[in-house]
Amino acid sequence: MGKQQIQSLRGMYDLLPEQTVDYDYILAAFRSVARSAGYGRIETPLLEDKALFERGVGADTDAVSKEMYAFTDRSDNGVALRPEFTAGIVRAFIEHGMNSQPQPVKLYSYGPLFRYDRPQAGRQRQFNQVNVEVIGEAAPSIDAQVIVLALRFFRRINLTNVTLQLNSIGDAACRGKYRTALIEYFKVNAKKLAAVDRERYENNPLRVLDSKEASSQSVLADAPQTLNYLCDACQAHFSGVLEYLDDLGVAYELNPLLVRGLDYYTRTVFEFYGEREGSQSALGGGGRYDALVERLGGQPTPAIGFALGLERMLLEIDEAGAKAVQPDDKRVYVASLGEPARLAAFRLIEQLLDGSVGALGAVDRDGIGSQLARADKLGVPLAIIIGQKEVREETVILRDMASGAQEILPLNGIVAELRSRFGIV
Repeated sequence: MGKQQIQSLRGMYDLLPEQTVDYDYILAAFRSVARSAGYGRIETPLLEDKALFERGVGADTDAVSKEMYAFTDRSDNGVALRPEFTAGIVRAFIEHGMNSQPQPVKLYSYGPLFRYDRPQAGRQRQFNQVNVEVIGEAAPSIDAQVIVLALRFFRRINLTNVTLQLNSIGDAACRGKYRTALIEYFKVNAKKLAAVDRERYENNPLRVLDSKEASSQSVLADAPQTLNYLCDACQAHFSGVLEYLDDLGVAYELNPLLVRGLDYYTRTVFEFYGEREGSQSALGGGGRYDALVERLGGQPTPAIGFALGLERMLLEIDEAGAKAVQPDDKRVYVASLGEPARLAAFRLIEQLLDGSVGALGAVDRDGIGSQLARADKLGVPLAIIIGQKEVREETVILRDMASGAQEILPLNGIVAELRSRFGIV
């Protein structure tokens, strides 16, 4: 009896080469959009002190209490795989004294995160996000800039029908009054709430607003709205955000039930939705977290950011038929015929790569027909053919794979010729 085949864990998955093309395209677009807006890349560890997320994200949030991969390491330290980016980035901001840099500090990141959730399309236990943070600025114009940055990125990857939902959940000055009103409302309607929401409404009533339980939806429809309880400062801030968005012609929908699922949010919160139906239509979102830096041991520092799910964006691209235009990296296939041409073909592939011309080939294979068939399957636009005659005459045959047209060119000038044709500078 053979050994049992080992497979990937539930909720973990492999990205195969044909899938990483779109994945890499999205990341390249994100890097370009972020860098052009003055963001610098930061990379934090996958593994952090468990207390970072308990204190920063909230010990009783689902992301920490139910879904976080936490364990004790061999030195008896409580550690956790990161369930989100912001807490780790704020920890790095404090630890490395980034408050001494010109403010605001604008950071972007991307990579894998981990939550022990029920796997489904667009929701895996290991998943990937792109993320931005602006730390050190409280002005409402920054909120609008961050939101518009996300929308610009969506346009860059051809997702043009993304919708934006907005809300303000206030701050410490006005949250208490709203929280009291919410608890009283839920207490009166407790019997109509789902069991899980009945358990949580006294300790964290805002979390109930984020409930996806069907039996709670009718109660939530008439719940007190955050916008009616904002203090003057929070009201002025949110009005400023809307003024900037209106000035740019950005379409949005006010959603009084939008609170986001993490404890650190204050004031502006927002989410982006694609065209797909169902609970996984949210592409991501974010908001202000003006108290988090201080909560994690730093000086009081305002901040805002967002995170977007790569897997969900890939699903949205596929659903919308908005296939991203891919950069043509594999531009030339070098085919050789016979032993004398083998070394010449091998040498030419390396010279093309040194000249920034994407090139590949199989110099140890005989049979031009099979080599050109492989080149056609790989989708390269051009093939270079080198045989014994070409080696003697120091030439190559350049073949257009679409039309089949061929031309003879000097070997010593082919790299420069292709760089010119492809516009490589």
